[in-house]
Amino acid sequence: MKFTKFTSAALTAGTILSILAPTATFAATAEHDANANGGTELPMDDKTTVGISFGDNTNNGNTGYLRLQMVPHVLDFGNHTEFLSQYPTFDATGHNLSINSNDRHASYDNADTNKTAILNTEDAKLKDVKGKAWATVVDKQETRENAVAPNDAENGTWTLKVKSDDVLKADNGAEIPNANLMLKNTAYDRTGEVFTLTNEKQDEGYVGGGTKDVSDIEKNVSLALDGSASADVAEAKAQEGQGANVFGWDRSDINLTLPKNAKVNNAIYTAHLTWTLATGVTA
Repeated sequence: MKFTKFTSAALTAGTILSILAPTATFAATAEHDANANGGTELPMDDKTTVGISFGDNTNNGNTGYLRLQMVPHVLDFGNHTEFLSQYPTFDATGHNLSINSNDRHASYDNADTNKTAILNTEDAKLKDVKGKAWATVVDKQETRENAVAPNDAENGTWTLKVKSDDVLKADNGAEIPNANLMLKNTAYDRTGEVFTLTNEKQDEGYVGGGTKDVSDIEKNVSLALDGSASADVAEAKAQEGQGANVFGWDRSDINLTLPKNAKVNNAIYTAHLTWTLATGVTA
């Protein structure tokens, strides 16, 4: 009992001493004094970049009163377990149509993210092409300075076409001939808020809204991947298409069909397309 009382008294004394002890003083490094900090004065800064990106925002570098501003850079038909002749069609979400069990990866390069980009926009005038793979023609010909024939300051009189550059081919040279690409149910919208869509300095301050929509648009674009075939996408008549003309396709409406007798290896097959904006007007 005595020992217990002694211990309690000691703890109480210790507590009292702690409360009464003076506050310790610590040394610091003065700001704006290089000598005090080994040759580098305080305050001291460094930088961090915080970034996030959505969709395909690649600038192709094209300029001009009339320009091809965007095309689908990748049409991704996925990676699949095997080729089944009874299911020869694939879409640009990476899906083998009519059979789910044959899909391995959403991307052709074995990644799990499909690379077919879609349009992100809050422009109400582009509601019908939002969320689709897209191509854009910017027509600001009405702003042309010193227009001299045959060049005028009116919108329109242009065509957009797409061409097959080669057949589907693997790195080892193996080919899949006679494949066909289909862009179905072409959607179209036009906006004068070009800069909001393109985010390119050359469009800053421009607002267009006049003229008419492009009137001649292919509802379904079919292209043989044979290295030579071409297909029309749209034709703007005179005084049509002021601003940004956007043509869009649901990824599920972009189909690649292989011939039923196709022979395939465990390989990545790619083909290439060229989109061309032209007027047919000669100097």
